[in-house]
Amino acid sequence: MSLRARLALVIALLAFLPNLVLALTLGLMGEGPWLPLLLWLLLLALVSGLVGYFLSRGLLRPLEELTRALAYLSVKEGPVTVLRLPSPKEPPPQEIAKLRQRFKELLERLRELMEAREAFYAALAHDLKTPLLSALRALEYLEKADDLGKEKRVTLLNALREELSRTHLLVENLLTLSRLEARPPHKESLNLRALAEDLLLRYGEEARKRGLVLEVEGAGLARGERLLLERALANLLENALRHARSRVRLRLEEGALLVEDDGPGLSLPLEVLARPFRQGEGSRGSSGLGLFIAKRVAEALGGRLVACATPLGGAGLRLELPRL
Repeated sequence: MSLRARLALVIALLAFLPNLVLALTLGLMGEGPWLPLLLWLLLLALVSGLVGYFLSRGLLRPLEELTRALAYLSVKEGPVTVLRLPSPKEPPPQEIAKLRQRFKELLERLRELMEAREAFYAALAHDLKTPLLSALRALEYLEKADDLGKEKRVTLLNALREELSRTHLLVENLLTLSRLEARPPHKESLNLRALAEDLLLRYGEEARKRGLVLEVEGAGLARGERLLLERALANLLENALRHARSRVRLRLEEGALLVEDDGPGLSLPLEVLARPFRQGEGSRGSSGLGLFIAKRVAEALGGRLVACATPLGGAGLRLELPRL
């Protein structure tokens, strides 16, 4: 049964029942013949039904108008950014006005999300294009430079490797982000020390090339998905290696990992630095995705990523996870 039918029935019953009780009382008291009384009740029932129908129609008119406006939005072609809720023909009741306002806020939120997504894809395309274009130009130069010396060739190949590594890192972060969006993480018991030792082997050579000391301290256990946690921790380590002066330390506790360096520290609050593809000064990480992925991974695993003070004097980032 529709809302209009229910409302009409309620109004009709409210109009009819008191008269029914009155008519039955008069009939039982012998105040008049039954036939005219029954005819009066039938007429009263008809009038009550009509009153209920017209009153319910008037009361629900603003809601029906809002329903038509939403139906119009659902079939209107064009981007979300141009969708607007049509203005009402007459001032709606307070409750309907509040409902219209909530729908307007929802549309505004959708517009903001779509604009952010478009900006994300535009920045992503730019960040993918830049290293690939640099690599293509380097390959073209190598192809034509027959008299290029060994030293210059090695320098150029190292630059080419660096550009391709940036692209690879960006793709890895995007795959991690896609994995986070596609399914909930599979949580298992993790030995944080073993995870840190694996990363130490992976980034030890990079640290030596930069003249940095990379060390691991402590031990601990936590719950999480190893692949996601490896990507998050790798992003934090890459940021630390990029900004450290001489030392990077990975400190482990029960249910937590801390990445510390002796660099200049965080130039902006972590909430700002962790925005993907953030433009401007103070950016840490490739395209701003590194800290964003680490933060998303921590939250998906039931933990959080926070900035903290470090004895090394630089940046300190603490990735907290559920304990066993």
